[in-house]
Amino acid sequence: MSETVLIAGPWVGEFGWELFAWQAYIRSLSAHYDKTIILCRQGSIPLYEDFADQFIESSPLVGLADSFFMHGVDPREILKSCLEPHRDLLAEGTTLVPPRRIGSPPFTPCTQAEKFGRNVVTPRYVQFGNKANKICDYIFHIRSRELRKEDNWDLNSWGELRDRLQTEGRTIACIGTKKEADHIEGTLDLRDEPLGDVFTAMRNAECAFGPSSGPMHLASLCGTPHVVWSKEGNRERYINTWNPFQTPVLFLAEHGWHPSGAYVTNQFNQWRQNETV
Repeated sequence: MSETVLIAGPWVGEFGWELFAWQAYIRSLSAHYDKTIILCRQGSIPLYEDFADQFIESSPLVGLADSFFMHGVDPREILKSCLEPHRDLLAEGTTLVPPRRIGSPPFTPCTQAEKFGRNVVTPRYVQFGNKANKICDYIFHIRSRELRKEDNWDLNSWGELRDRLQTEGRTIACIGTKKEADHIEGTLDLRDEPLGDVFTAMRNAECAFGPSSGPMHLASLCGTPHVVWSKEGNRERYINTWNPFQTPVLFLAEHGWHPSGAYVTNQFNQWRQNETV
């Protein structure tokens, strides 16, 4: 009997959707195959390395990634293109799975079952990052995207939050990519650092702060308490539907995407006193 092989990917949408509408499903699906090959960008390998047997690199694409898929991109065509140099893998017993639309948060739970061919799987999440020496006390994700620019928080507000939190020797690190996130003076710059290192920094931090974004959803899977601000419609996603480990989260919607630094700090301090964060 020939070896059964799963080839899945590459994900070409937003990072948060990769976390909750893709990688955990493929982890479960991989248990039904003898071998799993993941197509992804080099930097995304840590999301899959606990279960994948082999990786095929998918080069970064040009364009804005919005929700499930990058604008104007057909995942099936990208999968076909990535496999062109690896046609020897397309033997009997090989199953190809390009990304697809799974769920519709905040209404669909992150535990929703999904059918892939003959297999019905529920997503299997793992907690990312290792317990280690603390790199920083707090994590900032200073969202600076062209997509929905009006949702970016201004740097003056970030500076106010930094100044209010950075007392008694407290340290802050900024994460994300240099293309879509900023860094402010007086904080450690972890942008574009290997994802595995970001996992560890996040896992050992006391709290992460930022407007709604993929890296803030990552905090949920690192077990890191997080303070998120956004529109009210995103609340359920952070509290329940995209929070499989019930990681503590303070969701702020009273001022939408643009609360003041003082407001965020005051809400955080009250929450910390009440929730033992």
